Amino acid sequence: MTTVSPAGGNSNLQNSTSSIFDGKLNIAKSSKIIADYLRQNGKSAITGQELSQLANNASGSVPADVADAAKYMQRHPDVFTAIETHDVAGADDLSGVWNFDWAADGGLNGTATEAIAKMQDVFDFAIEKSAKITEVTTGKKAELDSTKQRPGN
Repeated sequence: MTTVSPAGGNSNLQNSTSSIFDGKLNIAKSSKIIADYLRQNGKSAITGQELSQLANNASGSVPADVADAAKYMQRHPDVFTAIETHDVAGADDLSGVWNFDWAADGGLNGTATEAIAKMQDVFDFAIEKSAKITEVTTGKKAELDSTKQRPGN
């Protein structure tokens, strides 16, 4: 049996740890949330590792929307790379708040990076729903099959 999993990883794990809000995120929304969080915490930049720490929220002190926005960036590493290289020629895994502002204002609208992120999100959603349908129909088929069994003698 072949298992197909979404581009972002295991969809069951992802959905069990993500809030409803996370499903509505896109590049602009997640960038705005991260930029606002950085400002509120007196930071002018963030590394990929710090973004990962926000997503994991091991301390439990990161607001849910911020953790979800960071998870969005982790699921779409090309988005973070495009944001962090907006003002420099090469990737250095460090992005200033101004880069997130640029992305929040639509800086990546209409780009291949945005299109790929959207396609991955739609694909992940389709895989999740397909898995749920398979689970339900398999259960119903098993119930139906069990009713057709002959009673033991």
